[in-house]
Formats: sequence, C-alpha cells, structure tokens
Amino acid sequence: MPKISHAQGYVEGIGLNYEVLPLKLNNSGEHTFRADVVRANLIVPVAQSSDSSRSLLVGASLETMRFSGDRPGFAVSSVYGFSSVLGYRCRLSPQLELTALALPALNSDLHEVRGTDLTWGGVARVACRVKPQLSYRLTVGYRQQFYGPQYVLLMGIDWQIAPRWRAFGDLPTTFTIGYAAGPRTNLGFNLIGINTAYRLREQDQYFQYQQGHYGLFAERYLSAHWALRATAAYAITRRLDVYAKEDKWPSTIDYIGIGKAPTPLNAHIEKGIAFRVSLSHRVATR
Repeated sequence: MPKISHAQGYVEGIGLNYEVLPLKLNNSGEHTFRADVVRANLIVPVAQSSDSSRSLLVGASLETMRFSGDRPGFAVSSVYGFSSVLGYRCRLSPQLELTALALPALNSDLHEVRGTDLTWGGVARVACRVKPQLSYRLTVGYRQQFYGPQYVLLMGIDWQIAPRWRAFGDLPTTFTIGYAAGPRTNLGFNLIGINTAYRLREQDQYFQYQQGHYGLFAERYLSAHWALRATAAYAITRRLDVYAKEDKWPSTIDYIGIGKAPTPLNAHIEKGIAFRVSLSHRVATR
C-alpha cells in the first residue's frame, strides 16, 4: 500500500523497485530458476485547504513479475498488476490524522483480460501522534483476492528511539529499524510482507505470490529528496503457487492465511534469498 501517512519522518510520492528472487523447484530433482520483479508507484496529494490539512490522494502502481530458467511443471511465465489509488486525507489536529483509500486493481497474465480480473478494496487509517518522537496508527480494510477474502488489519508505529535510531512500519506487513550512519546514509533491518494473486488464462486458475522477507539494507540520499536503497533478504514465508479456480483460503489477514490452505498444482518452491534495489522520492514531514 502506498506510504500515505506522516510516518518515518517523510512522505514517499514516487517509488521504483527492482527485485531478484533466485528460486529452487523440487520436482524429480532440484531445478533452479529466477523471478524478476519490477514495481513502480506514484501518489500525489492534491491540497483541498490552504494549510494542506485536507488533501485528495490520487495515484497508481504498476508491477510485473517474470520467470526464467529451468522450471518443469511451473507454467507461469509472467504476471502483471495495475492498481489505482483514490483517497482523502484529513488532519483533524496536530495529533490526529484520518485517511481513506479506494484500491481497485487489475491482476492478470494479460493473455485474456476479463472483467473478473478486476478486484476491489479499500482501507481506512487513523494516525495519532502521542508525543513528538512517537506516533501510532491503525489501518483496517478489505480487498477482494482470487485466493479468497483478504482482511487488512495493521498496527503501525513511528518511533524516534534516539537521535540516530528510528523504528517504523505497519505490522505484520512492514517494519523497519533504521540507523543514521551519516548525514545521507542509513543502515537497518526491515520486514516486507506481500500477499497478492493474479488470474491465469489456463482453466481460470490463479497464481498466488505470498512472501515474508526479512532483510538488511543500506540507503543513501542522492539529493535532498531522492534516496537509493539496496536490500538483501531471506524469505521466512514464500509461496509462488498455482491453484484451481475454486480452491481458496477461507480468509486471510494481511499476508497470513487463516484456515485450511488450498492445494498447489505445481511442485514446492523452496524458501530462499532475495535482492532488491529501490529508488524513491521523499518529502520530509518533520
């Protein structure tokens, strides 16, 4: 979800990401292949008041995931995601901020696009700053997914622990502990959780990508607003699986499945490492 609240000391309006996933498929022997993931997102606040306490939020995100290499029994070659963002942010006081977002999305292999490829969702968030160094937020929402209903429940924090240390994120999907090693350099640890799905043309199956990546990063500000980050991570949770159309999770909360898991049609893909490079444009909030 776009970074739309006043958290981590900045608002991120533009994000570009490239990620490489080295993968191993167990299917009558070990087969290695890879996924290349490219993501781009943009969100623009349109002020509705002179003090910018009320803003419309307009944006979009694009992603593509491509597979290459030796992968017998895993027929997915590429999937694509397109989503738009339309929302409203209102700062009720210096301590309290409310945000609501509508999140329609089109996720597909694009071989045969249908109206059923379009899914709908939305979230609402309340953020409360309890003191200058500490704020909390709560995000709730719902999204249609091809694997079943996804409920969003995120507990967020932004805490300036010490002059050089900061912790922020929306658990259980994102969390970062950062250390300011220099005026333009940050080091740290982060968690990134994803749970999304794409409709496939083949027998109306769907492909689910679920991850929980724990990583270490180094970040450098190239200018006052542009930051470049490199991350090396390990997947504690990783699912890249194809399922029959009607075989779904009873429900999920964020990227955590609840109830009996559906049965994948492909061989098991092992957990492993991931590498990511990110470029983002940021505007400081305090």
